Amino acid sequence: MNNIEFVSMIPGLEDIEECRPKPAKHFIPQWFSEINKSNTSTVKNCPSFPDYFSLGYILPMWCDSKLIYNSETKAWNWETASDNFKWDIHQPNQFTEWVTPNLHGSEAKFVFKADCPWRIITPKGWSVLQLPLYYHFNQKWSILPGVIDTDIYNEINQQVLYHGDGQGIQIDRGDPFVLYIPYKRNSKIGLKIRSKNKNDDKIFKKKDIDVSSKFRPNGLYRKWQRERDKSI
Repeated sequence: MNNIEFVSMIPGLEDIEECRPKPAKHFIPQWFSEINKSNTSTVKNCPSFPDYFSLGYILPMWCDSKLIYNSETKAWNWETASDNFKWDIHQPNQFTEWVTPNLHGSEAKFVFKADCPWRIITPKGWSVLQLPLYYHFNQKWSILPGVIDTDIYNEINQQVLYHGDGQGIQIDRGDPFVLYIPYKRNSKIGLKIRSKNKNDDKIFKKKDIDVSSKFRPNGLYRKWQRERDKSI
């Protein structure tokens, strides 16, 4: 079996439960967990959401950290609970001088860089996609997405957009921090664009009838997934 390995560079860190990387399903946002599933009109009944929340692995923050940046004075600083853990920055000419990035409408004018105490190792031919935790709707900070070929390079020093107001922000140990989705690089798919044909009409019509003839059609998607998986 292929494995993604998270390797701690600080012995003992891997034994602290709230610091251990885990499958993403362990960090489902609270707002989603609190939705009443019996209400069929909510996103909780859309299979795409739980499938998304169970994809990949989340690395929690490994140390209480404070980040400070003042957009008027351009002064920046950081503080951690232990000298074992450090931060760095990306100078404005590396990124923010060229763009004013935002997430959920909250602008960022500075980029901190984590000196991450973890490394990732994947099998030959596998990389990881680094992503922010979009559905956690954090307006204080966010992770810049990117791709790392972790079969040849293992450092994962995350670039963190600072959405703070000059008073500083805090990321606590154990807070969900960044999402990593491993993928196989040589699994490529081409692009084809065309008009629908008679076979498409037949397939789409069957699916439409299947869905419209059920009081609660949401389970059909899971049924189709099971049927597909049996045929693979």
